[in-house]
Amino acid sequence: MTTSSIERPQRLPKDLALIALAIQAGVAVTGIGSQLIWSPYAEDMRRVYATAQTLVPMLSSAFVNWAFAALLTWCFARHTLDRRGPAGLARPAGARGIFGVVFLLLVLAQGYVLAPLVHQAALSYIQNTAGSMAAAGFVFALSSVLQLMLVALIAWFACWLALRRRSGGSASGVDASAHEVSSWSSPRAAIAWVVGVFFVCLQMLMSSLFQGWIGMQQAPGAGPLVLGWIVAPLVVLALTFWGAWMGAREAVQSRPLRAIAASALAFVLLQLVCIAIAIAWMLWVLHPGHVNDIVGPAVGLAVIYVVLMVMLTRSTVGWLYRRYL
Repeated sequence: MTTSSIERPQRLPKDLALIALAIQAGVAVTGIGSQLIWSPYAEDMRRVYATAQTLVPMLSSAFVNWAFAALLTWCFARHTLDRRGPAGLARPAGARGIFGVVFLLLVLAQGYVLAPLVHQAALSYIQNTAGSMAAAGFVFALSSVLQLMLVALIAWFACWLALRRRSGGSASGVDASAHEVSSWSSPRAAIAWVVGVFFVCLQMLMSSLFQGWIGMQQAPGAGPLVLGWIVAPLVVLALTFWGAWMGAREAVQSRPLRAIAASALAFVLLQLVCIAIAIAWMLWVLHPGHVNDIVGPAVGLAVIYVVLMVMLTRSTVGWLYRRYL
């Protein structure tokens, strides 16, 4: 195979990720636009969407969902090319069209068939159990988790169909990783971006579950909303990118599924450590003669969380990529 014939299929992961991002954004904007313009309740919907309490979380969640779909699409496509090579694909020239059609149909099925069913099931459960606001929030947060799982399955299935193996054999001895062409400047940058974006998705998912569990006691102002839904995810992305960048060092291959595993492992370890610290602090508070101070421990826990975030992402990436350094 010529160099150009190898590099064209190697651009598939970036192209498929952009297609997934465009489809997700297009379907979401079209759906919201139809509600705001042609719905019988359009005026009420416009009034609701005009409030910061609705607009800021909605935009933040939408961008995270779109990034999640594009990230998984890139990872699945990159992993497939690493395993099979450009010569092992059945129809590399038509992969973009196949992926776009399949992804669009599945996203439409999710948004207009499965999502209403999940929403109706959540409403029925809440009405039948006569749960509290916290229980209702937790149920809807779980439905959001289910929607993200469906997005992951859609991305995987669309990539699987678009990048099917050539029948009757495998790649003709071409090492795909040796010709890796990434949308980033190096495998190290690709690893750092995958770890950072996936960590942010997990962090936002955990925040959604936690807020649904405790319920919303009062509507926060625009400042706290922007800080919690926009600034905080960007800070987390920067810190985890930095940690993964240090851990990857001079990695020669991106191996995106290892980057996802490293991000998930770092996130789980971070939550476990913070839970242990919180339990220790509660035991200390219950001890007689303690100083009744909440601000100090809260600030200390935030500092520990930030430091551990960088250290754990660096350590997990370095451990999982040690054979590729």
